Amino acid sequence: IIYEVAQASHITLTIYNTLGQEVIRLVDRVQPVGRYEVIWNGTNAHGAGVASGIYLYRIVSGRGYVDTQRMTLLK
Repeated sequence: IIYEVAQASHITLTIYNTLGQEVIRLVDRVQPVGRYEVIWNGTNAHGAGVASGIYLYRIVSGRGYVDTQRMTLLK
């Protein structure tokens, strides 16, 4: 997952299943301006593998920006 931070702020990037349940939070910190790439290895917050299927990821900045995208996990 590639994203850019235009102004330094607190960023959260969270993966959800199609039921809206949080699977894992990949990013939860203040980040300076720049381009970032996060790789999700298909596990949940407890380290257990998750099933193939459709997942959503949501990026939220402390400055009010919110974006949600759909992705497919294939194993």
